Amino acid sequence: MDVSSSAEQDGTAAESAVSQLHVVKDDRETIELVSIEQASVAPLIQLLQDAPLGKKIRIYLRANPGGNVQQLKALIEALGRTDADVEIAVGRFAMSCAATLWLWFALDPVNAEGDPGEGRVVSVDPLKPAVLMYHKPRWPKGDYYCFIEDFKDEAIRATVQEQVDMFDDLFYRVLGSMGLPPVHAATVTLQEATYKHHLQHLLEAYESNKDCFIPLKERNQP
Repeated sequence: MDVSSSAEQDGTAAESAVSQLHVVKDDRETIELVSIEQASVAPLIQLLQDAPLGKKIRIYLRANPGGNVQQLKALIEALGRTDADVEIAVGRFAMSCAATLWLWFALDPVNAEGDPGEGRVVSVDPLKPAVLMYHKPRWPKGDYYCFIEDFKDEAIRATVQEQVDMFDDLFYRVLGSMGLPPVHAATVTLQEATYKHHLQHLLEAYESNKDCFIPLKERNQP
């Protein structure tokens, strides 16, 4: 695939993912979203568009490896417009775009108070401990991938800058919600050693294009 085409279309891709929807009946209509690819996302968007007011849906991100940033954006927009009552849940792990989807509505839920006259979209804690894996957008080429600064063509970098900004802004908000203030002491030096704040480690890993793992605690059971 042409690098320019890859940069515009793929984003944080997980090319090994199998694109399909599994529907499991529960107290909600549960949609197991196995990747953030067109074949998985398009029917889900249609379901969200067709849903009557208050229809209960659970989007289940079970061992989801992520996918395509453009598909992620389309899904976020559809969730913002739906009349359905949607919960987004994680099972085992959610990576890349899938982690972004869960974090997006954890920080910015739609109608969190549950006004029955409009749609609702919230991220919920997992029933069992799970983990998110987050990283900056990256673009694959077989077994290799690159980040935005690796593109030699400035025009290509310009076409994908918005994707990077989207991920950056969300991650910095996540760190703030976890307790990292805008101004903080990155390190503390004591007599025996210099210690670095654990969220500073996470910040530096992200800014160095490394994978960042965020554990999710299980939901409190009655």
